[in-house]
Amino acid sequence: MPRRVISSRPLSIPEVKELLEGVQRGRSPMVQRVYSYVSAYSKVSPDAARALKEELMRDHGLDELEATQVVNVCPMTVEELRSVLSGYKRLLLTVLADEERLRRIVETIRKHAGSDRRSED
Repeated sequence: MPRRVISSRPLSIPEVKELLEGVQRGRSPMVQRVYSYVSAYSKVSPDAARALKEELMRDHGLDELEATQVVNVCPMTVEELRSVLSGYKRLLLTVLADEERLRRIVETIRKHAGSDRRSED
């Protein structure tokens, strides 16, 4: 019987890593490759990723997909953030045109990424 997708939502790389850590036995080679990738590119903990995504959506007006992409990349400069968000046309006249708003978003990212790195040391 074919599987049906009932619902979907964007997951950040740290959230995918957390899900795959729960799958210990019977990992297929594909799952092992995905786990290797998310382990290498996960920049914050799953809890920090969820908190950052929520704050980006609530306080900065990003939708869930945009916020997830920002969490995945964790841009640390306005230029990097602008590059990450430049593919979202709806943001051209709002977020991308407002230098101060971009700075506030970068500060939010640094707050979450920085506090998470300190807690891992």
